[in-house]
Amino acid sequence: MAQFKQWALEYVLSDDETAQLEIAKKAATEIESSRASSAVVGNWAASVQQWMTPTSADDDEMEDGDDGGSGDIIARAKALGFLSGTLEVLEKGLLKSDQFLRLIGFFGAMFSYDHKAGITASAKALRQLYSMKAFKPNMGVKILDDVCKIKEDFRLQTAVTRLEIYELFLGLVQDPAVSSELRLQYGPSCGFVIDLLQLCQNERDPRNLMVWFKIMALLLADFDPSSEVTEEIFKVFSAYFPISLRSSATPIGITAEDLKEALRSCFSSHQRVASHAFPFLVQKLDQGDAVTVAVKLDILKTIQACIKRYENPQANVVPHIENIWNSLKYEVRNGEVKETIDATLDVLRAIARRLDGTGTHKLEDSLLRSYVDLVSRDCRDDLANPTYTKQAGLLLMTVIGANIRAYLLYNASFIDTIRQNLRQPKSPTHTKDLLLLLNSLLKTRIELFRNRKQGHPDDEKALAAETRTHLDTLFHDVYLPIWTTKAKGPVSEEKDVLKQVTQGLALLIGQPVLQPDGTLALLCSASVCSEICSLLTVTVTKGLTLSSNDNQSEDTALEDEAVLALRTIVLNYTDGYAELAVRVKAEIKKRDWVSPSEYSLNALKDLLSRFTFIGCSELPSSIATSTDMPAQKQPSTLEHFITLTTSLLELFPLSSQGRSSEAIDTEDGPSANAHVVSSLHASVIWFRDACEARYGKEVLATPFSGDQNWLQEFQQLPEDWPSQIRRGDEGPDSLLSASQQDGAGLYHQFLKLSLLIVRHLYRSAAFGPRGPWGERALVQLSQMAALVVRNLDEKLQVSCNLAHQAFDFFGSLEGHSEQSRSSDLLTGLLTLGILQGLRPGALEGLYTPGGEAERFMCDTSSFGRSPSRESDIRAAIGAILVNKYNGKPSTSDPDSSVMKRVLNFWGNWVTESVAASSAMDPTTFHAYNRIAMNVLAGAAARQDKHVLALVPTLHQAAASPHPNGEILAQSLGLIVKENPLLTPANHAVVKRFYKQWAYSHLAKPLLQPAQPAPDKDALAAARYRVAVLSVVSKCPFTVYQDDLDLLIRLLVTALSSRGGGNGNGNGNGSSDQQGKEEEAERSAQVAAALEVFVEILSHEPQALKGYLREVIRGVTGVYQACSPFAPVKEGGGAAAASLKAPSGAAQATCRRLALQVLGAIPTRFEERHVLVYSLPTQRMLAVACGDPVRKVREVARSARANWAKIVV
Repeated sequence: MAQFKQWALEYVLSDDETAQLEIAKKAATEIESSRASSAVVGNWAASVQQWMTPTSADDDEMEDGDDGGSGDIIARAKALGFLSGTLEVLEKGLLKSDQFLRLIGFFGAMFSYDHKAGITASAKALRQLYSMKAFKPNMGVKILDDVCKIKEDFRLQTAVTRLEIYELFLGLVQDPAVSSELRLQYGPSCGFVIDLLQLCQNERDPRNLMVWFKIMALLLADFDPSSEVTEEIFKVFSAYFPISLRSSATPIGITAEDLKEALRSCFSSHQRVASHAFPFLVQKLDQGDAVTVAVKLDILKTIQACIKRYENPQANVVPHIENIWNSLKYEVRNGEVKETIDATLDVLRAIARRLDGTGTHKLEDSLLRSYVDLVSRDCRDDLANPTYTKQAGLLLMTVIGANIRAYLLYNASFIDTIRQNLRQPKSPTHTKDLLLLLNSLLKTRIELFRNRKQGHPDDEKALAAETRTHLDTLFHDVYLPIWTTKAKGPVSEEKDVLKQVTQGLALLIGQPVLQPDGTLALLCSASVCSEICSLLTVTVTKGLTLSSNDNQSEDTALEDEAVLALRTIVLNYTDGYAELAVRVKAEIKKRDWVSPSEYSLNALKDLLSRFTFIGCSELPSSIATSTDMPAQKQPSTLEHFITLTTSLLELFPLSSQGRSSEAIDTEDGPSANAHVVSSLHASVIWFRDACEARYGKEVLATPFSGDQNWLQEFQQLPEDWPSQIRRGDEGPDSLLSASQQDGAGLYHQFLKLSLLIVRHLYRSAAFGPRGPWGERALVQLSQMAALVVRNLDEKLQVSCNLAHQAFDFFGSLEGHSEQSRSSDLLTGLLTLGILQGLRPGALEGLYTPGGEAERFMCDTSSFGRSPSRESDIRAAIGAILVNKYNGKPSTSDPDSSVMKRVLNFWGNWVTESVAASSAMDPTTFHAYNRIAMNVLAGAAARQDKHVLALVPTLHQAAASPHPNGEILAQSLGLIVKENPLLTPANHAVVKRFYKQWAYSHLAKPLLQPAQPAPDKDALAAARYRVAVLSVVSKCPFTVYQDDLDLLIRLLVTALSSRGGGNGNGNGNGSSDQQGKEEEAERSAQVAAALEVFVEILSHEPQALKGYLREVIRGVTGVYQACSPFAPVKEGGGAAAASLKAPSGAAQATCRRLALQVLGAIPTRFEERHVLVYSLPTQRMLAVACGDPVRKVREVARSARANWAKIVV
């Protein structure tokens, strides 16, 4: 006894919850060790006696302020907490029945006379007792009775205390044994429910309401209260409707939507409240403008929940349908808020589905028929009124399309009504709305067929027996007459009608029919499908069939709609795409493509892009035949792709006019042939994306099975394999068709065919006539090859020997003209296409000493007629070959000797080219230097340690007084510049921190030497600044943020030594070109400095605080020097004015960046730091707002607004 008293005292005196828990555990252990002997349990219970209040006199003393002795409220609450805490950790099956009764009586008595302390602890204790094994259902009845004796004092308790009591109530009423005992003792009168309602009806705390609503829902659902009690419960919870939640500074974890859902569950808990709920909710809804949108949505969602959950809809829903309909129809007919209209339609749809029955039990069809009749009577006449056509149709469509039975009962009469109104429409808008309804019905029919197996088995049987006469005649009776009438020179409103016709035709062809064997076929006959395809094809090909004078409309909305419709059509009617292909080829072949006009080329481009999109942007469905078509094999999913590609290959070349190899290097505009190759490239992209959309990336990444060499299989094909596939010959078709493969198998077959197409075009470009192959066509072919190759796994790339095919172009020079290697641009683009997509492991065979890869990486042979383009291509090839090089011991170059020689070669070349004795002109050096820098970029991306040996050489070369030294310094940034070829998508090896690595070796050592100083070589320091800025401007801020102090001084120097930036010539025509190049170089240097300033201001502006005057003065000077309003200095003459022309874009970039820096300064620094610069800066910005370049003006206006906030 003494021990329990000591523990109880320690518990009361402690405020630490952890310490209190340990004390409770000690008491529980003591009870458990005695196996809950009566003496020990009695001593434990009696240990708190000293804090109990035996008489009402003590209560009076407590009210008078006595905080000591047994009358202390807080101490008594803690003492009871000691008992409840012990029960919480006590073994659940330990206490005996008599001990249970005494404890329940003890804690239950607290609710009768002790309302100021101990209620929370008593409720917790009773909850613990309820959870123990010896608990009997009749004890739960006693607990309810005892707790309800608190009566009016319940509302005086804290919210936390009330929550404990609510949790106790909830646990008892949802316990099956206790609820059974309650039903047995109280019967339908449910006397305990009345007590609960009186106790809790004034609750307002959100947490407590969540539990209280759940209790009331259980009382209605699990008990059988009389109608009077049901009404009392309804009155209590309906008084809260509509419920809201006040905002609170303290988050409680409960939202207004949570409360609404909990209250909604009360309304929908049982059908016994239907007679109260529906009239109440409808009456709330009919209050008109007094109801807000949020409340209206709550009402509609509650009605919907009741409809869905109430059982026996004949008795509980049907009697209220007319009142619900009469109230709800105006929400759609006259409604303007989309949310409430949608919620209303959800209610009407829920009624139709509830009256249909469930997936296992159908209700009498008279219930659904009566409901649809009710809706139809009120809406049918409105279809003839243009004002309400759309709303009435929406109401009808919602009910008719709710389920299969409703659709079968009324779709024929609905279509007949629409048909009648279409014969005498009131306006084009009326026609459009009626067609929209008809199209919606057709779309709904497709959805019902798609979900037919989710409902009752009778639904599918009913669909199979559907009468389809009214659907069969839709094309000739509705769509075709409207199209014929409106298609001749339509105005804008009629175009909207034609769009609806177009959409309807697509939906009509997609209509399925359920055949006796359970399979689906097309509703429309083959002749109707073909006629529809022909009709839409005319629209799609209109741009090419009409001349520029006849087709002056820029509105292509109808053509775009026809494209979407044809795509939908050919997904189901697969023969339609072949028909489209025949028509497209015929229209294209009618034209002369030797010297086409710009209009013809644009029309060809549009037609081919549409043709490609229709066939390849989505995979065909399984519905591919009509009921009147003869039995045939299931079409392949690849069918459209094969049709498209073979058709385009048949068209190519559209123009075979002879063109010399030099012409390939200088072609500027697009050609018809380029559009054909571009469409082939687009078809591969579209089909790949369609496969990814249907199967997912994981399926497409499935490895290729077995040891395959597709190129060996291709050798079995004749040269005219595209023609044989078009003719349907067995040989090529069996090799290439995907039969019924799906998923990864289909995708692999698609890649196989794509590689075959690439091989065919490569051989044509490399070994055939040069006439068809302009640069744009070659670029598209190169990109297509890269796309196909990169999607092959390494094993297949190796087995097909694609690394060597990058140089052999899928063929041998034997038997072909020697001109195949005559164009460096051609061979470079073809090689680049394959190399770009290869994986590093597939390239290992190229890196033999003196092999093909080494020759390409060290290629300094002369350029053709387009040095810049050829230099770019060689640079790209070099970067790829160097980047994907792998010098591991298992490779053909275990000592990395090839890479050492390549890097040494370019190091020596750089040294010789910048030497004082070098005769290489800057233009030639610039072209070859681009190759060198890209080779280094490829190696730096994988952090090749051999690059470090070249760094001193590069630094020395950049400081060279030779003009080539400055070119080299400016180009160092190419080593870290983002390269689209060096990405993970192209299987490049790119280390995560390679830019930090390159910066630390290339730029960081030059920061100090680049600082201007009297004792330094000014030219070398200037070149170092150029090199640093070139590298830094291509790096993210985190790379150089630790060196900001030195770097900012360089940036300020770069701006102050910009050399005017506006170009100051000397009047000598012989120096014009050199002056232009110098102007471009200065602009590039200034732009790089400004870009870094922008980054610093974005990430760490405080680093510029000590340099604000220099920065503002510098960027202001840049804008003024590059300004288009700057006057030409005297003596400059025409030469000075001409210097601005070639660098106009560069100067605009400098002006924009300068203004961007200026605009950011007042937003990053306090007003006191920039106030002195405000007036002159605002004057300059006012002038800048008139800049002739739009983007510069936009930045100027933004900067001016920022500086205007600085109050002078």
